[in-house]
Amino acid sequence: MPTITDLPDELLDEIAHLLPKKTLSSLCTVSNRFQSRATRWLYRCLALAGNGDTIKICKVLISNKLAAISVRKVLLWPGLAFSRPSLTGGPFYLYLSAFYKLLSRALACAVNVENIRLMFPYCGASLALDACAFPNLHSFATTMEPHTLASFVRRHPQLQELHISPSDLRSISLSEFSGISLSSLNSVCLPQPLLFIISPDAPLQSVLSPEIEDDNEEIPDFIRHLSRYCTTLAELHLCRPHWNAEVLMHVATLLPKIKSFTFTRMIPGLHHYSNAAFLEACETALPFFSSLGQLRIEVARSRELSGFTFASDYRSDFKMVQIWGNICPTLSVCAFPSGTAWHRIEDNVWMPDLHHKAAIRWFFEAASTDQFPIHVMGSLQQFCDSMGKVDTLGLLNFRSPSAMESIGLYPQTEEDESEFYSSDSDENDVEIEE
Repeated sequence: MPTITDLPDELLDEIAHLLPKKTLSSLCTVSNRFQSRATRWLYRCLALAGNGDTIKICKVLISNKLAAISVRKVLLWPGLAFSRPSLTGGPFYLYLSAFYKLLSRALACAVNVENIRLMFPYCGASLALDACAFPNLHSFATTMEPHTLASFVRRHPQLQELHISPSDLRSISLSEFSGISLSSLNSVCLPQPLLFIISPDAPLQSVLSPEIEDDNEEIPDFIRHLSRYCTTLAELHLCRPHWNAEVLMHVATLLPKIKSFTFTRMIPGLHHYSNAAFLEACETALPFFSSLGQLRIEVARSRELSGFTFASDYRSDFKMVQIWGNICPTLSVCAFPSGTAWHRIEDNVWMPDLHHKAAIRWFFEAASTDQFPIHVMGSLQQFCDSMGKVDTLGLLNFRSPSAMESIGLYPQTEEDESEFYSSDSDENDVEIEE
């Protein structure tokens, strides 16, 4: 009778890809054949927090070549060992020195790393990266102030995504980045001065700029500089403390072929009086866009308030999105400061993100008052009768990120979170022997 051991390696590899990390750890102890399949996925994504588990993982990477070359993503995040080494002596200083050497040796073995994220200011983990080079690294993101950030970037000219958002721009010496050229760069989140130093000729497709000041004179200059990427730039995300009514018109006239534009106001106020004035400015600028598919006008708020909307918001925003849809025929996704998000299902028929309770309440209210075409109503009836199993309109496929997710430097899907933050606390307890 055939058993699982009769399956080909390719199929075993696909099965291992779907298993939780706790199961992968157990699978490593079954046999040499299962060990190799499980190891590929057990160490593929690592979250290192500077604790005892981190030391175990580092030792495995140093001693086991298969585990080391299987690593693709590394997340270094807050932990006691990742504090700024301000001490010059004593037991704790000696521990930190030994830890950084161990981490550096482990990362040097992970030659196939493609994605690195440093998630905390003053993280001593940057010391471990100072002597490392990763030939396959294409994505690097940090909110920290690494001591040798410029030299690290210089060693990786193949980078395609670079997100640097330090807590203090003055901590970065711009002169150190002079002469760095990242010709393959297509997605960036960089301080404005740094953006035009290291990527003047890069084929940028996505730009997130979170630190533009309130000075109105800086906005047109910044957009004008971005226009050099007009042939490739598809996504632009600006984050500012307050609304600026001139922004949309500058973007529409200088970057008319852009496909996605997001403006996030960092100062809270979901129903602030200035919201209406900014929305009027958006409506005025819409005719100048030729390819705009997504327009998000959002207000940053905490996760607790991310779903805080009312049915009345959907009533008013539904009217507005229909007007905007007529003005801009290419527009397919739209989000408003109130927290509502919409997607066009056909012609000028718009549906909200149904993952919010207020959206569902408005949805049934609108359906009962014949605000949708007859054939759309038929599809809605099928959707309801089948409890969502028959979804010809794609209602369940559309889910707009919250404002906080949309301004995050490192947007994560549920799959990403399961990879980096597995609840299996003992996932790395097994040290694999070669």
